[in-house]
Amino acid sequence: MSEFIRHLQANYSTLRKSEKKIADYLQQHAQERLDISITELARRLEVSETTVSRFCRVIGLRGFQDLKLSMAASLNLNGSDEFKNIPPAIHEKDTTPEIGRKLSESLSGSIAKTQQSLNVEDMDNAIEAIARATQIYIYGIGGSAVIAQAAHHLFTKAGLNCVIYTDGYMQTVSASMLKPKTVAVGVSNTGITKHVVDAVKIAAKRGAITISLTSDRNSALARSSKICLATPVEYMDTPLYGGAIDAKVCQLYLVDLLYLGVLFKLGKPLKRNLKTTAYALGTYYNPIRMQL
Repeated sequence: MSEFIRHLQANYSTLRKSEKKIADYLQQHAQERLDISITELARRLEVSETTVSRFCRVIGLRGFQDLKLSMAASLNLNGSDEFKNIPPAIHEKDTTPEIGRKLSESLSGSIAKTQQSLNVEDMDNAIEAIARATQIYIYGIGGSAVIAQAAHHLFTKAGLNCVIYTDGYMQTVSASMLKPKTVAVGVSNTGITKHVVDAVKIAAKRGAITISLTSDRNSALARSSKICLATPVEYMDTPLYGGAIDAKVCQLYLVDLLYLGVLFKLGKPLKRNLKTTAYALGTYYNPIRMQL
């Protein structure tokens, strides 16, 4: 039994009748991740969202996101020797060819599900916002910084005015200086990375257009953003372990799709910019004979 479930049982007698329904549900589903929204949980249990929020505070949590995090952590700390951040079909004793085949199938399936669940309107709005932006700020920490850096690399080589911040201090500072017609992109697979969420909130208050890249449309990051680009929730990073292989691939797919949309929307200027950066790299960084 996990520490979280033991904590629930120890406090069970202090809960109201409606709160006990929530505790009962969590104990019955202790071996599952809580990958539903607060609205869906309240609907399933026929209680109010206020009751769910109050339940979280009663058991010592700050809110529903903390509850989801605690449930996920209880799965990670239950003594299982399974790796938490790799596709479930892959096992330690698989041969290298088996791992290669399973990984290829898993990643291909992940991208296909991301494409099928894509909100085209959100993607088109994000493309339009970046194409019109005077400057683009990208925020990401930890594993999400890798995704943020990939986006920054693509946009900068295409000649867009783009900067990236991967530490909370500078995310806060830079967000406080944003102006209308700028775009702030927050990257957090779980959607609960505090510094990224705070930076996006600050950017929104400054009048910037805010875009989130996350797997949870009900997360703090998604709710703080004007536009949400979401990967399927089943590919959310496991909190504390993080860096899920499927999650990274899904996010990179959305970054590439966003980049291609901006590239085709702006057309000739970006073609010239790509030629210019290619020439500079070929001439100064790694001189080679090349036809441009």
